[in-house]
Amino acid sequence: MAYANYTSETVGSKGEELYRQQLRAKVEPQHKGRFLALDIETGDYEIDDDELTSMTSLLEKRPVAVIYSLRIGARSVHRIGFRISAPTS
Repeated sequence: MAYANYTSETVGSKGEELYRQQLRAKVEPQHKGRFLALDIETGDYEIDDDELTSMTSLLEKRPVAVIYSLRIGARSVHRIGFRISAPTS
């Protein structure tokens, strides 16, 4: 398994570095808010509106991909928490 050679910290730092140096300027203008799955070993990537679909598409191309995933143009992939609005009459 490809992940055996990497810690989660290594995947994260290498993925962020590749994204920042090679992909950000290329993908952010037209794909902001979508999900990017990036193979940190090859630089191959897939973009989709759905996070799982982007990863699945990448794995179809390269079954042993070591994947770093992010939401394009966002500081984090997911939010934790919620907001409840009081009903208005």
